[in-house]
Amino acid sequence: MKLPRYRVTTALVALPLVVALLLAGCDLAPVSDSEQIANVETIRAGTPTATSTATSTSTPTNTPTSTPTVGPSPTATATPLPPTPTPNPALAGFNFCNQLSPGAAARFSAQISAADVTGSPAFEQLLLSFEPGLDSAPVQAGLSCLSAADAQILNGLVDTADPYLLRVEMPGWLRDEQFASSIITQTLSFTTTRTIQSLSLVPSNDPVAGATLLIGLAEPLPYRLTLQRNPTRLTVAVARNSTLVAASDTLQIPTGGGVPQLAAPLFYLYDGDLWRLDSATAAPVNLTDSPETETSFALSPDRERIAFCRAAPGLDPADATLAVPSALWTMAASGGQPKLLAQVGVSCADPAFSLDGKTLAFAVDETGAVPTQWSIFTVAASGGTPKRTQEAGDAWSRFAPQWLEGGALIYVAQAEDGRHTLFLRAPGGEVLDVGAPLMVGDATTSRYQSFGRPLVAQDGRRIAVEALRSDTSGADLLILAADGDLIETIGAQTLLPPLLPATATPVATATLMPSATLTPTATRTAKPTVTPDPSVTSEVTNTPSPSPTDTPTPTDTPTATATPTVTSEVEPTPTATLQPEPPAEPQYEGSFWSRPLAWDAEGNLLYLTTLCSSSLVHDYQIYRWQGPKQTELLATGQSLSGYGQAVFVEGSLAYFSINQPPPALRGPLVDAPRSSAALWLWDLQAGVRGKLLILDRGVSLLR
Repeated sequence: MKLPRYRVTTALVALPLVVALLLAGCDLAPVSDSEQIANVETIRAGTPTATSTATSTSTPTNTPTSTPTVGPSPTATATPLPPTPTPNPALAGFNFCNQLSPGAAARFSAQISAADVTGSPAFEQLLLSFEPGLDSAPVQAGLSCLSAADAQILNGLVDTADPYLLRVEMPGWLRDEQFASSIITQTLSFTTTRTIQSLSLVPSNDPVAGATLLIGLAEPLPYRLTLQRNPTRLTVAVARNSTLVAASDTLQIPTGGGVPQLAAPLFYLYDGDLWRLDSATAAPVNLTDSPETETSFALSPDRERIAFCRAAPGLDPADATLAVPSALWTMAASGGQPKLLAQVGVSCADPAFSLDGKTLAFAVDETGAVPTQWSIFTVAASGGTPKRTQEAGDAWSRFAPQWLEGGALIYVAQAEDGRHTLFLRAPGGEVLDVGAPLMVGDATTSRYQSFGRPLVAQDGRRIAVEALRSDTSGADLLILAADGDLIETIGAQTLLPPLLPATATPVATATLMPSATLTPTATRTAKPTVTPDPSVTSEVTNTPSPSPTDTPTPTDTPTATATPTVTSEVEPTPTATLQPEPPAEPQYEGSFWSRPLAWDAEGNLLYLTTLCSSSLVHDYQIYRWQGPKQTELLATGQSLSGYGQAVFVEGSLAYFSINQPPPALRGPLVDAPRSSAALWLWDLQAGVRGKLLILDRGVSLLR
């Protein structure tokens, strides 16, 4: 069995957080007291009220004899938007976003002197009192939620019976005498709480600095991080009930009473072979079914021909260190005997048909050396001699070609020294660097550091591409004309004015703390922090950039001990002399990630925007771009799943949902061939959405 390479276009990054929130109007009580009042009615006050509930009736379908299985056809009636939660003022600032304490990251010396738990009807909170060392930098921390399975991959062995974990990362915590004298060295247990029941400390492998605090959760719950100075107290508050319900994930809710009719066949890579999903029968058909591995493919504009890169049998590109030999082949979309079209250099990637279907562009690794140096070649679709589109021997590696109107080509270029741009090759052969002007912010700064893979409209007149920001985490979605000129930027962040300290309001339990953006806005931002790099499989492999909040690797496995005495008493409330501390770093308003999904036949772009940086919950919005300043919101949702590639077919959007996305930030394109997945079809005009296919593993490409 051929298993494609495990890839995901994402990175581990930290998002500067922007909303200051005051914990007010909610009196805290010891857990022993608050448990008595947390009855059904008070808990219900913090529970979202669904406006509609999707119901489904499974209709059995015939299971094909091929490996993928066609899933049941749910028949349900549901609104296209998720239920609207009833706001609870006590949970202001609670969300699933990764959160950071204010101020610049620095190493600090501190001792945990007390660990207390308190509760209210809406939430519980853990309060950690720190005693900073002499002349120490301020305590800094980051908070995120992730599954226990992801924690095992990221943190190593984590001894927990809970399926989810809140992770308090403190990479700058010096492992000195102050650290060693903390009241917690491995695990504390809390017996009087229902939500926060344990706290584990996991030192990093670095003997100098770094530790992670882990709080086990039975389910994903919204949370909030606050940090008070003088005295130093870090508070992790966790809601008792989650806003994430079954109907939250709009893209996986059947609507319209059935499954949309597939107007044309769909094609995808699965298990190293090319597959077709027939429009008439909705049955998957293996088109290649060979010992060779198909690594990438393209579909002609009339959907009659397929061009694909095929690796030699017995060599799996997913397991190879060096380039695996591959060549460019073609075949009829209906199946039949494949034909070798071009064999240039060592391997091929990224085939793309011209708008008239007569010419193919593809990337070629001519040497097999590391790092890979890709070149762009063209060849007639009917056969002939491949031609290089640029002179050999320069510093640029070129990949991901896409055709534009008039026979022009646009593609990504990357230099070994880290430079990154977009090149546009005119029909006459002139090459323009259209990426350089887009990257420039002002005379002294660079707005973007790199670009994603371009997605060209069906008529070749528009280009959508992710632009990875330089000054902040994230990426914008750029819409370009066919000549490379910028038409519109989607998702640009806005710098917020400085947070002014309060002058007369006492602080109840913690100072104000920047939190993640809470409210979706019409203008979205995106957040790739990776540099696309082609591989023999033609996919962009993104390497996470190290950051101060990267998860430390434990040296000791936490054990279930509870020797220290843990109190549940509320410490005296600070007086009004404690003022909210303004953040030391610039704060921005905007969303985390925006990426293109697919162009329709009318030149409209569907794109996906992710609200904030999160390691577990994907808070998304689907928009339709119809021209400059003309954007329509189609759907919003929250999901524990990930979303892969999408394509428009005769007015319907086809897309893959990934059931188990890799341990990474949610929002970027997910490509996880070892995870189960489902193929969905959404007829936007009729409002019908349903599941077409269930696969026990994911796919690499969809056309």
